[in-house]
Amino acid sequence: LSKEHRMAIDFNQNYFQLFELDNSFDVNYESLEKKYLSFQKSFHPDKFVNASDQEKRISLQIISYINEAYETLKNDYLKSIYLLKINGYEIDDQNTTISDPDFLMHQMELREELEEIEKSESTEIKKIFLEKINKYKIDCLNDFKENFNKQLYDKASKKVKEMKFYISIENEIVRMD
Repeated sequence: LSKEHRMAIDFNQNYFQLFELDNSFDVNYESLEKKYLSFQKSFHPDKFVNASDQEKRISLQIISYINEAYETLKNDYLKSIYLLKINGYEIDDQNTTISDPDFLMHQMELREELEEIEKSESTEIKKIFLEKINKYKIDCLNDFKENFNKQLYDKASKKVKEMKFYISIENEIVRMD
């Protein structure tokens, strides 16, 4: 096999197909990791230092695609968006406003609680709040999976938007330290 044959990869495959995984939220992380390491061995640009410029470019494109796929499948939030996308349901990541009045109220309450925590500077209170946010996030993920598996993509996308909110709160807490 020539190098060019070994460097062939189908960019039309979705990330799950690329890693030979089921199109499912529940990814076998061991298989994902093994396949990723195998790709790294085959396509890493260091393997192509003596190759032509074209082969170097191709190896970079391939490894970029593999890295993007890997990072997406490893991250619950990105994987959720991607699952909706490959099922024909696009989420505008910039426009994630939620019109549900109950959730808006919930957001305001959490923001107020976060402000109080910032003022208190107590690591114990921060830790408890972070656990609470994490629980909300896990509930969100479970609701996403349930709705996604029932092909209720509107409801599933709503859960992705809620998840984004919890992630942003989580990031704010982490930044406090």
